[in-house]
Amino acid sequence: MEELKNKWGQAKRAVSTDSMPIEGLITKARKKRKHVTNFHYGNIIILTLTLVGISLFFIHVAPVRDAVSRIGAFFMVGGLAVRIVVECFSTVKSQKIDLLNEVAKTTNEALKYYEFRKKIHGPLTITIVALYSLGFYMLTPEFSRYIAFEWMMAIHASYVLGAIFLIWQIRKGIRKEMQNLKELVDLKKEMDNG
Repeated sequence: MEELKNKWGQAKRAVSTDSMPIEGLITKARKKRKHVTNFHYGNIIILTLTLVGISLFFIHVAPVRDAVSRIGAFFMVGGLAVRIVVECFSTVKSQKIDLLNEVAKTTNEALKYYEFRKKIHGPLTITIVALYSLGFYMLTPEFSRYIAFEWMMAIHASYVLGAIFLIWQIRKGIRKEMQNLKELVDLKKEMDNG
């Protein structure tokens, strides 16, 4: 977002000075994009490792036998898989923003990307978190046959604390992305007004 603001600001100054350092601006924009792309890849790696870990747990450590538990395991694994696919799609979509286009076109492409991310953070993320949580609690009846009541309560309490922390982190990320979206909309309005 910052490189887009800088690009717009420098483009406005170039109209009056004709001395904008295009190569430096493009290099800076590419570095910022690489940072964002690496962040997406980091999310994909963490989610994939979590998916593999949970899958191996259900296959080798605690192969669930009850139908309700199997559905719960499917919700957990399926939710993670959907989120991984969404992050991969987001990475591809962000790479399609051509930084060498004119400022107005680049802004429109970035605006579409942030609108897409806004949709992801709405019903999709809520649904994935809800299904994952439902899946976790659907394992309780079967696991309670093998795990002492005190430990089950500790597991549930730690899940609630972890979920609160996760929701807090997700909301923080959403606020940051939505702030970027607002700034982008404001920038587009400024460009449209000349």
